[in-house]
Amino acid sequence: MATQENTTSGGAQLARELGLLALVATSVCTVIGGGINNLTVEIQESSPGLGPYVPLAFVIGAIPAIATALCYAILATAMPRAGGGYIYISRAVHPFVGFIATFSKWFGLAACVGVISYMDIPLLEAACTYLGDALGNEGAVSSALVGLGETLQLPEAKLWVPLGMVWLFWGINVLGVRTYGVTVIVLMFLMLSGGACIIVTGLSSDHQQFLSAWEAYEGQKASAVIGSASITPPNLAALLKATATLFFAYIGFATISQAGGEARDPQRALPKAFVIATVVITGYYLLFAAAVYKAAPWELVTALAQQGDTTAPHVLGVLMPAWMASYVALMAALALANDVPPLLLAVSRLFFSWARDGIFPRRLAVIHRKYRTPHVALGVSAIVASGVVLLCHWDQSFIGAVDIINIALLTTYMLACASVIAFPHTNPRLYSRVRFIRSRGAQVALAVIGIISVGGLLAIQFVKQLSSIPEAPVDWLKNPALLWFVVIALGAVVFWVMWTRRARQGWDMRAIFDTLPDEEAEAEDYGFREPAL
Repeated sequence: MATQENTTSGGAQLARELGLLALVATSVCTVIGGGINNLTVEIQESSPGLGPYVPLAFVIGAIPAIATALCYAILATAMPRAGGGYIYISRAVHPFVGFIATFSKWFGLAACVGVISYMDIPLLEAACTYLGDALGNEGAVSSALVGLGETLQLPEAKLWVPLGMVWLFWGINVLGVRTYGVTVIVLMFLMLSGGACIIVTGLSSDHQQFLSAWEAYEGQKASAVIGSASITPPNLAALLKATATLFFAYIGFATISQAGGEARDPQRALPKAFVIATVVITGYYLLFAAAVYKAAPWELVTALAQQGDTTAPHVLGVLMPAWMASYVALMAALALANDVPPLLLAVSRLFFSWARDGIFPRRLAVIHRKYRTPHVALGVSAIVASGVVLLCHWDQSFIGAVDIINIALLTTYMLACASVIAFPHTNPRLYSRVRFIRSRGAQVALAVIGIISVGGLLAIQFVKQLSSIPEAPVDWLKNPALLWFVVIALGAVVFWVMWTRRARQGWDMRAIFDTLPDEEAEAEDYGFREPAL
């Protein structure tokens, strides 16, 4: 069985050392961020009339995510390579389509790394202050935590701490996929432990217990708060609207595919990782939402959401002892930060795979001889993320532009589903390597579900973003849809220039994109070698 993947880097090789648990953690850490703490409550404000059906909306919202994840798993067994969606679409549809779709994805993910690092500082500051206060006004630990919280409020800290976070996780990624794997596994279990506190607390409580605790803590009657709010009776239209919104809670599950070149036994591990991660994420969301609404009356949650910024930990915190509420607040901050390591892995493997295919100079696909990681591609990705941190610090309104990732990921997901349909026609030899869901009827059904559902959500995103174009031209690039078009245009120019240059240099570009990198080595290792005539 193969243990490594060759590449044009002077003998150095990517190490196939990521196990199943690390692959699952890669997806879970990317998908389950701090947003679930806000979204579970704020969905009542954005979808009035949803009422007690938030858990059901999470389940329905998972349907397009599950269909798309299974399409990725099908493609991953035939093309287990670093680059994931780029490799799939470029080999199954067309190299130009694969590149420009994932070029916008690369830009969006790199921007997300910077924005997440920048936005995590207020959460860390609040968590430190909250935990320090919970430990009491006396003691060295309490004083240190409160002091750290005050330090994080300084303008200098809001710049240098997120930059430090980006380069800390860059270093962890450079040190090898084993180090990376251990890091994301630890982060995943820490994050889930914070969610487990909310789940256990909520599921073990009822409305009466919650209302007694909430009224004692807030010093007012819940009925008065509910009476001052605009409560819409539950209805089907609100459920459908919420379902479309909650799908975005699953954005990022395909990060697993970017590690296709470093997974152990990829034909078995990758589809298992997709399935397990999707089950874990969906189950977590369902239990989390069920816990909130089993304990708290949905009418009160709706009223609190209408009053302003509130989160699930704030709502259920009244049922917890101070130390547990503080721990949950700290894990909420961690839940946002744990997106950074897998996102850096994802953006660097995309850049690495482009360079290896010749769309960028091959020297950018260099692999570190000792750590066997694409350190140059990682460095480029970290530099872009650092630039986004600087932009956010200079103009916080730029944070909204990171919504480009929703458009970019939806585009890539839709094209990956389309790849499943086109694959046997455009590249029958690679298609013959599929080892997961081999029934053609089942493949097409999953792909159609994915294309229709994801395509509909993509259309909604464009309509939403293009209906609110800033008046000032200087602000146009802060609009996610317009920024996406600019990035796509830039990607098209880059591809055309490099394709033309390689053709003049005598490269057989068609042959490159009809095969996989290092296909001969894999053919020997996985039994794919075609019989001699």
